[in-house]
Amino acid sequence: MARYDYNKVHFQEVNVCGIECQFNDMRIERSSVPLGLYHYEVAGDDDSGADPIRVAKGILVNFFGTLISRTELPLDEDGKLWLQDDDFIWL
Repeated sequence: MARYDYNKVHFQEVNVCGIECQFNDMRIERSSVPLGLYHYEVAGDDDSGADPIRVAKGILVNFFGTLISRTELPLDEDGKLWLQDDDFIWL
């Protein structure tokens, strides 16, 4: 599974649960992300995969993209953040 260097890709700005993040639709190599930033992956829905539905430290099925943030996202005790309608906003 190919992963890309954080420093060699372009990101879109998104807002996830009120936290500004960088988003890329590819898998980003964790070791290339600068210290002090948080790395998450996003899964798409089971129907078409076109809508982001959950965030976790790693996603195997229905991969939607990678999030990088300066602030930790509020993952639940299972290490997931389930997204509602307005939780993922393209800026």
